Amino acid sequence: MLTKSEIADYLEITDPFLMIDEIHDLIPGISARGIKHLSMEDWFFNCHLQKALIMPGTLIIEAMLQTLVLTIYTRVGHQGKLTYIRDIKTKLLVKVRPEQTLEIRANLLTYKHGISKGEAVVIIAGQTVAQ
Repeated sequence: MLTKSEIADYLEITDPFLMIDEIHDLIPGISARGIKHLSMEDWFFNCHLQKALIMPGTLIIEAMLQTLVLTIYTRVGHQGKLTYIRDIKTKLLVKVRPEQTLEIRANLLTYKHGISKGEAVVIIAGQTVAQ
């Protein structure tokens, strides 16, 4: 398990843009399971669609990317290197609201010569909300 502080160190991202609270089941270079606990205190609920109170889709995607990038950054030999995103194909399926917990499951599918391909899905209470 990685704590929020350890995640921030790996990603070099801090609050408020760090979209993961915990990492579980990390297998470096293969997979990770990220957790994000949402509350009304999260900054984006105070400034995004205030009448609807939904998490911005771009931040859901960011949580997916951060979880996937951790599988790359924890690979042996990858320390100190950066990863850049070139292509994203995402489906946002369900509105994400305060007081829910995101479970982000990420898998690194390929990694050759610094180029990788992966997939991630976001689940809330057993329901897929993004992939």
